[in-house]
Amino acid sequence: MVQVSSGRMGQRLTFAPLPPLVTPAEILADALPLLDPPSRISVSDAAERNVRIQVQGAWQNFDRMTTPYMVEPSDTSQSRLFKMGAFLGPSQSGKTKMLETVAFHAVTSDPGPVLIIHMTRQSRDVWVEEKLDPSILNSPAIFDRIGKGRDDSTFSRKRFRGMRLTIGYPTSTILSGGTYRMVLITDIDHIPLVMGGKDNPEGSPGRMALQRIKSYLSRGFVLLEGSPAYPSLDPNYKPSKEEPHKLPPVEGGIASYYNQGTRGRWFWECKDCGEEFEPCFDQLHYNAELSPGAAGEMAEMECPHCHTLVAHRHKMEFNRDALFGRGGWRHEAEDGSLCELHDEAIRRTSTASWALNGAAATFANWNELVTNWLEAKKRLEDLGDHVELAGVTYTEIGLPYQAEKDEDENELSLQFLKDHLQDAVRGVAPEWTRFVVVSIDVQGSYFPVQITAYGEGNRSQVVDRVDLTVPPEGAPNAAADEHGNRRRLDPGRYLEDWDVLKPYANLVVPVAGANYGLRPIGTVVDFHGGPGVSDNAEAFWKARKKAGQGSRWFLSRGQGGWKTPFRVKYEAPERGSNGKTARSIMLLTIATDRLKDTMHSALKKASGGVGALYLPSWMKDDDNMLGEFIAEERSGRTGWSKKPGVVRNEGTDVTVQSRALAEHKKLLKIDWAAPPKWATGGPENENAVLLEDLQTNDMGEVEAPKPKRRSRRAGRLF
Repeated sequence: MVQVSSGRMGQRLTFAPLPPLVTPAEILADALPLLDPPSRISVSDAAERNVRIQVQGAWQNFDRMTTPYMVEPSDTSQSRLFKMGAFLGPSQSGKTKMLETVAFHAVTSDPGPVLIIHMTRQSRDVWVEEKLDPSILNSPAIFDRIGKGRDDSTFSRKRFRGMRLTIGYPTSTILSGGTYRMVLITDIDHIPLVMGGKDNPEGSPGRMALQRIKSYLSRGFVLLEGSPAYPSLDPNYKPSKEEPHKLPPVEGGIASYYNQGTRGRWFWECKDCGEEFEPCFDQLHYNAELSPGAAGEMAEMECPHCHTLVAHRHKMEFNRDALFGRGGWRHEAEDGSLCELHDEAIRRTSTASWALNGAAATFANWNELVTNWLEAKKRLEDLGDHVELAGVTYTEIGLPYQAEKDEDENELSLQFLKDHLQDAVRGVAPEWTRFVVVSIDVQGSYFPVQITAYGEGNRSQVVDRVDLTVPPEGAPNAAADEHGNRRRLDPGRYLEDWDVLKPYANLVVPVAGANYGLRPIGTVVDFHGGPGVSDNAEAFWKARKKAGQGSRWFLSRGQGGWKTPFRVKYEAPERGSNGKTARSIMLLTIATDRLKDTMHSALKKASGGVGALYLPSWMKDDDNMLGEFIAEERSGRTGWSKKPGVVRNEGTDVTVQSRALAEHKKLLKIDWAAPPKWATGGPENENAVLLEDLQTNDMGEVEAPKPKRRSRRAGRLF
């Protein structure tokens, strides 16, 4: 150690000893490997020789037999016949490890600059720290080549002898500059479709990546991988004989790159009949009549030629046999037949592409695959919610989601609704009602209000639907003029106009054939609207909370899109709009497109079924009101939107709000054999009020006895 005294009394600085001097001979010896010609060794061979991977906590040599289907895509990265490779497959199938082995080949065997693009900066840092760095440190041949300087190994750069490995995330800057022999992009479906801003789009990530390898001519290569995340744009799509492996058209992502390429699929050879077939989810044999778990346990792969069944324990054997010629990758030829990658008859394209079905993936389990699929399928049937089924399709099966065509799609028309109306008296809930919800939309000059009854089996029925247009007494400028005319409501301008909603908290809805009525379990009001609506909604809610009714009033906002990770959530906003401080309120945030799927499915169950939504007979002569429930159409790209020419859709909006509040109250988790007190049938319901106990106030309005105020638990803010 070297000790140096500073100018300050008694202070002593300690430094590590300086490194020994390096001779010119040692420097030359370290640099000589840079003069070696590229090794003529495939990526797979180099990986088995130089790369170590972690298996169940232990570091072992890379073994191509673990994921045999990755051998051809990895080795093709060194081909001079293709400029791009696109691998589509389910999650946890070895895709990212394939990119690592390709990058490490450039480190050990064929030095050249490589760029890896991850989804985001945060995901890149996590991947580098948890995956890439441990692989380098535990692979001696690779670790020996990395520089030992402070800046030689960072999150964004790894310097090796003779090459540099750059790790970035998708920005126009990194894809617009730099020269690389190889560009590797992971999870491309989670990268923007077009780089650059709205005013200066610069192109897709794949095309921009091709510009970075141009100076390397035929030696340059772009390799993309990902699981699909975009739905089919054509719900009726079916592959043709001329293009048997083509996937449905999608907006972008890995599936679109796959369709541009050679369209390879992984095949097995049947040991009984000798014919080849693709081991895909559609070929799994199981009894769909059983419960999802029981059906999954019996899942086996069926040969479509001789119908031989293959147990899951033989999957690895079939995958390894395919690597040695008993099956393997089969690509499309120009005439629609199947061929191998380097066959002269292959499709004329500069992109080699592969699509692996999740049923053949090494780390996929047929039991879990079938179980998850059937559970998601049941959720779709019960709720009309496609999200879970789409998730299984994307991440576990590895295909673009193609919603099944609804055979009765044309039946959900105005005439269909009229033909299935339920006999009802306006304002009276059906006899099976267990609880009531009031939902209120906000329009420029009126409040659309709907009362909905819910019962066992999650069925529901509209009890009443009105538009409040007249401001309450005492509101500014509410008095009639000399001609008897009064202004309409203005929710964005006058906070006092919101007082017309106050009676709905204690409203009592009579139950048909019973001597009692039910107060609503909650009243939900739209938080968004024209200028001033949100401010007035916040002030109104806070006033109701101060009056002791905070648990009975809710403010809602919608969040569209199919990737919303929830159906309903109730929480304080994290931040305000336009940089403002977040509001000190609670908001019921609704995944509107998902719940509109549910509403659409529920309307089609008007003849009965779990989760059915019934419309009442008193609507039969009001085509406009009925039309509000079918005012929107579904798009696999953008979600639900108004049909061309349709103006009003309030029936849809208030129904979605009502369903959201019911689900927030745990509608989907109710055990109807032992329901909570607010969902109990009969006068024992905690919201029940005997009709004989109703009182009339001084204005002649009927009102219920005020409910007892519940004691507030310590620590509860709302």
